[in-house]
Amino acid sequence: MLTSINNTNQPFANQNVSMTETKKNNENLVESVKSEQPVEEKKIQYDKYGHTYVGGINVANSVLADKFSEEDVVRWKGILESRGPLTTVFNRICFPPSSNLPSGTMSMSFYDFMYLVEKGDVVNPQHALNAADAKQQVENGNWSTFFKHTTVYGKNVNAAEYMKSLPTIQRIYEMGLVKPNGGLMTFDDMTSLLQQKKDEEQKIRLDRAHIYQVEKPVMEMNTSEKMKQGYRNSI
Repeated sequence: MLTSINNTNQPFANQNVSMTETKKNNENLVESVKSEQPVEEKKIQYDKYGHTYVGGINVANSVLADKFSEEDVVRWKGILESRGPLTTVFNRICFPPSSNLPSGTMSMSFYDFMYLVEKGDVVNPQHALNAADAKQQVENGNWSTFFKHTTVYGKNVNAAEYMKSLPTIQRIYEMGLVKPNGGLMTFDDMTSLLQQKKDEEQKIRLDRAHIYQVEKPVMEMNTSEKMKQGYRNSI
C-alpha cells in the first residue's frame, strides 16, 4: 500500500521516509509493467552484397523486410527450402520465356512475394485483372499439366496437392503482381512502385498543409467574429 506524501499530520522525518518508499514502489511498479509487456526484437541487417537479413535469415533483395515478422520469415524459409507449391509457382512466373527481360534483371524477393500473397491486397491496380480474366490466365497457364510433370529433389510432386494453389495463382493476377508480359514484378518494379507511393503520400501531406495554411486565417476570422457576436448578444 502506497503512503500519501500529502499527509500533513505526519512528522517531516516520516514524510521523507514515505516519499522514499513511494518512489521505490513506483519504480518497482514500472519495472513490473515493463516485464509484462511483450517486446518484439526484429533485427534487420544488411551485408555488403545488398542482401537483407531478418532475424538472421537472408531475405535476399527484399524491399518490404521492415513489415515482416520473424515468425513469418522462418515459416517462409521452410516453404522455400522444401520447395512447396508456392515456391514452384514463384519460380515459374518469375521469368517466363514471354517476358523478354534484359540480362541481369533481378526478380522480386521470394519473401516479398510471400508477404504480398498472404496479405492479399491489390499491389498494382494498372496490372490487376478482374476475376474472370485472372481465371482465364490460370487456365492458359496449363497449371494442371505443369504440376503433373513437376519434380522436387528428383521426385514427382503430389499434383493434386499442388492444384490446391490454383485459387492463389488466380489471386496473384487479380492483385496485379503479374505484368502484361506474363512475368512477375521484378525488384526494379517493386522499388519503383514503393517510391511512387511515397511520392503520392508526400504530395497528400503537402496538399493538406497548404490547405490548412490557406484556411487557417479564415477559420481564425470566423472564430473571432463568433466571439464578438457572442459578446454583443450577452450585453
